[in-house]
Amino acid sequence: MNKKTKDILLPSSCPFCGENVVVTRFECTGCGRQVQGSFRAEGVFSLPVEYQKFIVVFLAQRGNLKSIEKELGISYPTINKMLDTINLMLEQSETIAPMHTKLSRKDILEAIDKGQMSVKEAASLLKNQQ
Repeated sequence: MNKKTKDILLPSSCPFCGENVVVTRFECTGCGRQVQGSFRAEGVFSLPVEYQKFIVVFLAQRGNLKSIEKELGISYPTINKMLDTINLMLEQSETIAPMHTKLSRKDILEAIDKGQMSVKEAASLLKNQQ
């Protein structure tokens, strides 16, 4: 990977239409190996980028609300609202079943037929079920 390439935080939704995003490829910066598939962001990475950045500041300031207020230029009630929102989002993401995890062979074939899944994804799922 080019050292001049700027890393981009993983967005939780499409910047164009707002729908969920799925990572389809990742590459090791050490060995250069690539893995392709369909990967859904979970936990903190499922949050919008602004909330991910807030969590980084929150952790760096060790939860000290006065320091967070000063660094981000936001008020105590805003910090509390952000924390409530983050907690709610994380709770909701935990209740959503992981993508394609409990699909039968019939479900997978129907998903291909409806255009909801590529043949490559289906082959990978079927291979992993054996």
